[in-house]
Amino acid sequence: MKVLKTIVLTLLVGLLISCGGSNPKISHVVVKSDSSGILLNTDDSSTIEVIQRIFYGKEETPDAGPEFKYLVDFTIGEKTTRWQYSKDGYIRNYEESHSMIFLLKDVAEFNRTVNIR
Repeated sequence: MKVLKTIVLTLLVGLLISCGGSNPKISHVVVKSDSSGILLNTDDSSTIEVIQRIFYGKEETPDAGPEFKYLVDFTIGEKTTRWQYSKDGYIRNYEESHSMIFLLKDVAEFNRTVNIR
């Protein structure tokens, strides 16, 4: 009986670990601004891996009042979502009214990766 409990517990832990914490894979990213046009248009997996890691590590910042000057389009599966972005690392969903504002944790690396100078 003890062996059976151990096996069941091991299987449950394995299932919980495999289900938790995975974010949808981004397959394409376009970054543009009114003043400079398209800054990045990529499906390069290594570039997207950096962008994805930073994007999914964002944190809510409800009291922020950034000046959004860039648009970032993320394609996940067959759907593309548009986000507004500020050079200082704030981002929010462009398509949702009254959407939350988030702050990216590694602003310098994100800006370098998407060609914002």
